[in-house]
Amino acid sequence: MTTAVTLQEYLFSFHGMAFRYVTSCPALIGPVTAFLQHCRCDRVGRDPLTIQFDEVGNRGDVPVRLSPLARQLFSGTKPALGESLRVLWHCTIVQDEGRLVVDFHEQGVLVIDGARGTARGYFIHPEGMHYDLRESFFHYALAELLKRRHTYTLHATALEYQSRGVLIAGNSGRGRTTALLSLLRSGYRYLSDDHPLLRDHGTHVELLAFPMTIEVTERTIGFFHELREAVPGLVRQGVCKKHFHASDLYPESIGGSCAPAMMLFPHVVDMPYSCLEPLSKSRALEAIMPHAAFVYDRDIARREFQSLSRLVQQVDCYSLHFGRDVLDLPKLITPLLERS
Repeated sequence: MTTAVTLQEYLFSFHGMAFRYVTSCPALIGPVTAFLQHCRCDRVGRDPLTIQFDEVGNRGDVPVRLSPLARQLFSGTKPALGESLRVLWHCTIVQDEGRLVVDFHEQGVLVIDGARGTARGYFIHPEGMHYDLRESFFHYALAELLKRRHTYTLHATALEYQSRGVLIAGNSGRGRTTALLSLLRSGYRYLSDDHPLLRDHGTHVELLAFPMTIEVTERTIGFFHELREAVPGLVRQGVCKKHFHASDLYPESIGGSCAPAMMLFPHVVDMPYSCLEPLSKSRALEAIMPHAAFVYDRDIARREFQSLSRLVQQVDCYSLHFGRDVLDLPKLITPLLERS
């Protein structure tokens, strides 16, 4: 006897772009609906971008077959932190006749078809995956589809102040999230902790929110009393770091879109006061390139580089020598935004 499968459909408008999310698996609903709380809608226009995630029983049930023309682009393995069923995370990415096939091996397969505007995921025992991992599959699929709409992700934090955007780019340990929180608690609006979007209009670039949770280390928590004294459960343990929703601690703090005005490249220094050092456009472009999302399509990569070039020309760029005056960072940044 075959049990009927009930599909759940969720419609959302993400910065004016219509999306459908469809799934038949309860374990794949929660991580997505938490993200969609800011952009759910009752109906969308014609031909929305579509993401569908389903559960399959085993690897043999994944209905994805590669053609003889398939070309491997990436393969890597790392520990699967937070997993109850697996000890390794293994990913292989293949280009196959216009499709991007992301093979997670024992976890499942994700197929991105940019020409059709669809992403289809088949996941094995998703209930055994960490909540953050299930959420990351959705974010990945969404970001890949957005690239086909001239909208690109950037590994940076982003905020908005009086319709002017601030991007803070840097690797882990350079004070990026600490700088984000210092500004956020003083009246700035939150756009993203790690994946803001850049939408290219041809003549200029627009900065868009991608409101995921904010990840924090114990050191960062120590700087801010609202994190140290947060009620139990508000700051939750994730796969690697603790995290929380910006709106839980900073009400009315979620932004939408704005014109980027400033880009900061922080590094922590053992000094009592922070200071800014102007950065040339050429050096800023060189510094931001490693923080662009990895792109597998040549044409998309070319357009993304053009977008980053426009971004750098559009903003004031600085190296931030981030000292011990963490809570006073707005006094350094805000006057520059108000004058520009």
